[in-house]
Amino acid sequence: MTPSLKSSVRNSLPTAQAAVRNGLLVLLFSLFGMAVQAQSAATGASGASGASGASGASGPGSPGGARSFSEQLQSGLNALDRKHYATALRSWRELANQGDARAMNNVGLMYERGLGVTQSYVEAMTFYRKAADTGLPEAQYNLGTLYHNGYGVEVNNSQAVFWFRKAAAQRLPEAHYMMGLHLWEGKGIRRDPLAALAEFLKGARAGNVNSQFMAGYLFLSEEPTGKPNAVAGYTWIEVSRLNGYQGAIDVTSFLDYRLKEAEVELGKAMARRCLSSKYGDCPKL
Repeated sequence: MTPSLKSSVRNSLPTAQAAVRNGLLVLLFSLFGMAVQAQSAATGASGASGASGASGASGPGSPGGARSFSEQLQSGLNALDRKHYATALRSWRELANQGDARAMNNVGLMYERGLGVTQSYVEAMTFYRKAADTGLPEAQYNLGTLYHNGYGVEVNNSQAVFWFRKAAAQRLPEAHYMMGLHLWEGKGIRRDPLAALAEFLKGARAGNVNSQFMAGYLFLSEEPTGKPNAVAGYTWIEVSRLNGYQGAIDVTSFLDYRLKEAEVELGKAMARRCLSSKYGDCPKL
């Protein structure tokens, strides 16, 4: 089934349905002597940019003439929702040829997913790079994932980190998650568990469920801070579960059995408070 692309109020950050890559990073963890396999998906291409994520650039032509850039971007999204892929691609390619970074990113997405055009990671990379060079964080992230997964290019963790870092500097939640993974695994960058936890927490507070789960795991591990924090760990894993992260279900069930009852109850209460405060009152470093 073809995943849908949605615009959002924050430069079209990808929804859970917008993840398109199936390449999984399998991390083997040990929690209290039990091996727990956590599948941390290398999050797919960041969703198509639409009018609600527009930077305010006005479109070609004069009032009463051609549509604005934002209107044409939205027109492409509307066509995409109707699965009129060729129409969406034509609309965005026209804007991309005029230098609109959001449209370049969207054309890259179409090539990556093979929507309305022959699938090509090489072409996707070309458009992502053009948009990334303008500073668009979604395109920087998307380019990083191609290097990370080796799609259309040899795996290059240093380049992946380079682009993820740029996107994370602009607070893209998925980029914080990927930076956390690279720091945790030491791929393309010196291994630094404490810095990894800090990145996961940034993504977690922005609502990224993968980051929430990983923040919980690192709190349970003694490596980042020198000692485990059972309550903070349980809290973030429970938050990810409440947000629909399926991988957290078995882990929380296991922790319910292994942790002290008071720790579990406090963790559940803190998870509810974390969510009700919109991540304003959650475990921190």
